[in-house]
Amino acid sequence: MKDELDMIPHVGNGSLYYALTKDCGYLKVVGWGSFDKCNSLRLFYNQLLSSGIRRLIVDLQECTYMDSTFLGTLAGIHIKFNQIMGELKIVNVSKKNLDSIATLGLDKIFKILMQWDNAPFADHIAPFDRHSLRKEDTPLTMLEAHELLIHLDPRNKTKFQDLVDYLKEEVGKSASKEDVQ
Repeated sequence: MKDELDMIPHVGNGSLYYALTKDCGYLKVVGWGSFDKCNSLRLFYNQLLSSGIRRLIVDLQECTYMDSTFLGTLAGIHIKFNQIMGELKIVNVSKKNLDSIATLGLDKIFKILMQWDNAPFADHIAPFDRHSLRKEDTPLTMLEAHELLIHLDPRNKTKFQDLVDYLKEEVGKSASKEDVQ
């Protein structure tokens, strides 16, 4: 039986890789950075915090696309790092990915380096286990990411308000089903 994510074109066609030093986490996005990677992003952030690490470098050199949920989740992690005096850097950003970031107004909050040498991490990169979103968690994850995008840049309201309204309904239906059970 096919994994549900494999049935959605391009989703699942990306991978996350990581490396750690004593004071920095490194996350490399290969292929698509999409909503199905958001659980892994959050898990990695939490692992960094529990290890006392307050710096994260996200390498987009091999990232071919990022959806708004993935970017909204990254923005949420960036905000959390700022609250604890940590740092998130986005590095090796292609013009296409910079355009995606800028379109959502995130270029104003992210620290972006167009080129960066990943040599300190190159020999220590390992695949990050895939921690996919469960189907029932997807609407809430998408809702949180898109509400944050609207909050960060009011221009995003026209892009995402219909989606946010729909996702609120879906989350409400899921909550009602859980209350019944």
